[in-house]
Amino acid sequence: MSFRVTDSYMSNILVGDLNSSLSRLLTQQRMAGNMRRVNSFADDPRSVSTIQRYNSLIANNDEYMKNVTRSRIMVDGTDVALQNISEVLADVRVISLRESSAISTEQSQETSVIEVENLVNQLMDVLNSSIEGNYLFAGQQVNTPPFELSGDTVVYQGDTNDIYSRTGPNSTMAVNIPGDIFLGTQSSALGGQVDMSPRLDGTTNLSDINLGDGWTPGSISISDGTGATYQVDLSAALTVDDVISTVNTATGGAITAGINSQETGFEFSGIGPLVVGEVNGGETASSLGINSSSTASLLTGRDIRISADATTLLADIDSISGSLPLGNMNVSWQGTDYVVDLSAATTLGDIQSIFNGAVPGMEMQIQNSTLTLVGGSPEIFAISNGDATNTSSVLGLAGTGSPVRLFGMLEDLKAALESGDKEGIRAGMSEMSAIEDTVYQLLMKNGGRQNDLDWSEGILLQRDERLRANLSLEYDADVAQVASDLSQAEASYQASLLVTSKLYSANLMQYLR
Repeated sequence: MSFRVTDSYMSNILVGDLNSSLSRLLTQQRMAGNMRRVNSFADDPRSVSTIQRYNSLIANNDEYMKNVTRSRIMVDGTDVALQNISEVLADVRVISLRESSAISTEQSQETSVIEVENLVNQLMDVLNSSIEGNYLFAGQQVNTPPFELSGDTVVYQGDTNDIYSRTGPNSTMAVNIPGDIFLGTQSSALGGQVDMSPRLDGTTNLSDINLGDGWTPGSISISDGTGATYQVDLSAALTVDDVISTVNTATGGAITAGINSQETGFEFSGIGPLVVGEVNGGETASSLGINSSSTASLLTGRDIRISADATTLLADIDSISGSLPLGNMNVSWQGTDYVVDLSAATTLGDIQSIFNGAVPGMEMQIQNSTLTLVGGSPEIFAISNGDATNTSSVLGLAGTGSPVRLFGMLEDLKAALESGDKEGIRAGMSEMSAIEDTVYQLLMKNGGRQNDLDWSEGILLQRDERLRANLSLEYDADVAQVASDLSQAEASYQASLLVTSKLYSANLMQYLR
């Protein structure tokens, strides 16, 4: 039995083989052109869903990385703002120390009022800082300036909410600091108004004077009413007695040095007028508090006492020594009344440890040669005298402790400067110290966030690299395999063309022959 193969059937077979070879060639050329193994669902249906899942994970990871970048801008901006606040507070401290000292004058206090006003304006600018149109310290009310001046009072217009940023599949972090923290939401404080610096004596080390700032060794010039001028080299002096003996020896007793009657600094006596100055532009006389002149026969230097600390004896503190032994203090705190017996205290450290052990949740601190009470919450507390010794008043702690306030502290400082109230200026320094501690804690907290963002960025970069590597295994073509397959496809297509041309080479003229 014979079969007849028609020309039509042969044509269909040849054209089909030719198209199949051409399709394989085009597929390999497309893969070689974009180096993608999968260019359509038909290429590898099994891999398509895996590729889509990896693309989705990579897109999510990209969003996390964008969140980290945006969060870093806010956190870094907050760090700069906090640093600026810290610098402003340092300027406020300089003003407070200067105007609460013996060298303060009515004119200097008037000038300081203007300085404080300027610093308030600087703080307003800093706390109303914005990044990309979003206010840093407004909580979630990022479109509202957080601080506004209402009359003479600064009010907060933001909220207390944190702004959270998603920095990973299962991690979020707060990236802002609500400004209400500067208005007394963390703790309450009461600053003492009594100077606890001990009396100056001959054994006092010069490195400890000026509240611990020390002195500048060098020479001083002393002149008296006889026209005599003495240059005294004090560079070898170590103690107050060294200064006194060196001056007395250098002047031959014509000018006598000693400690003033208040035991706060030096004094010089001789034939007036007396003038003490620097030699060759030095700062020795100024650092010893004696860079001055007097028309009389007595020249009294400014206060250069050392800073009080836990080891300071109560008997060495002029404001306390006449009231020893101390008695009781009454403390009303968080709905409980406490009686603190300080009769056994002989040093400031004793007062501190006795109080801290007797009143839970409250801490006594020694700051700027005054005693300060700090509560662990913003609740108001009251301190009063417990007996006839008036101990609370003697220590400068009788009164009410209230939440620490940044702008409130500056308002009180300005009022004290305007009225010339040095005790009020000194009292505000304890609140300022509490605010400085708050800013320092915020800087550490914000620094921790910067470290967290660095860590998150590193993790996200590793995750992105891993996801793209896995995607490449499913999606990308193997270069060597593509080159081999493309070569085979070209050879197959050329062979199909050759066979087809041979089979269809017959024509009418050949048939007639």
